[in-house]
Amino acid sequence: MTTNGQWFREARYGLFIHYGLYSLLGRGEWVMNREGIPTEEYARLRERFTAEKFDADDIIRRARDWGMRYAVLTTKHHEGFCLFDSKLTDFTAPRSPAKRDLVAEFVSACRKHGLRIGIYCSLNDWHVVPGSVDALERPAECYDRYLEYVHGQVRELMTNYGQVDVMWYDGWWPFGPAGWQAEKLNAMVRQLQPGILVNGRTGLAGDFKTPEGHIQHYREPWEVCLTTNESWGYHAGDHEWKSPAQVAEMLRTCAAGQGNLLLNVGPKGDGSLPTEAV
Repeated sequence: MTTNGQWFREARYGLFIHYGLYSLLGRGEWVMNREGIPTEEYARLRERFTAEKFDADDIIRRARDWGMRYAVLTTKHHEGFCLFDSKLTDFTAPRSPAKRDLVAEFVSACRKHGLRIGIYCSLNDWHVVPGSVDALERPAECYDRYLEYVHGQVRELMTNYGQVDVMWYDGWWPFGPAGWQAEKLNAMVRQLQPGILVNGRTGLAGDFKTPEGHIQHYREPWEVCLTTNESWGYHAGDHEWKSPAQVAEMLRTCAAGQGNLLLNVGPKGDGSLPTEAV
């Protein structure tokens, strides 16, 4: 990691926010895949997405008060719905009843309250046509188009919101780093955002490790991402909330290993935080 990443080595505590159309159903962020919901049916959830209680300023202010020093927002999860104003698709929050760019609001709140800014974006996309499976199975016809879409959306995120501190890739299947053209992708990100940190979820080694669901220490910089209950996206039936003492112990264990705890909250469909998470 470059000296530009010294803040990350010292951060210790960050907020992960999983929010999307899946939040409306309240059965977790993988609900479309796990329940086999047809793409067309799932896409109609956009017409119910109002985000009327999503208050980025309130969430990030709370994060600051909780001692967090950076935040990461799911700008697009595997479902393909974008919380930002993409020119490459109309499957976005600004083109839903919400009519808002929630990424812009998140970035503004982070700057206001002094938190470093992390942008999560899934490389996989279950909505767009052609998708990743099409690109894998019919490469001559679909691969270039799909990769152009994926790289294009990352370019939008790295261009439209000022300085970004972390590029948090996810959804790396069905390709490896060569398939995702990860070297080219990272080069573009670093050119547009000098000093940014990237994770290793393209298959290439990143600037920090991202163990998920368990605490594991590394010699290089690392953060463990963990949930406040057992779900990333809002799940109305998940009542396995961790106690404040458990969260404090997770944070202590991460800090003892010179790593960070990226603790997740999943807002409800209307954008409000579950009381138990607060």
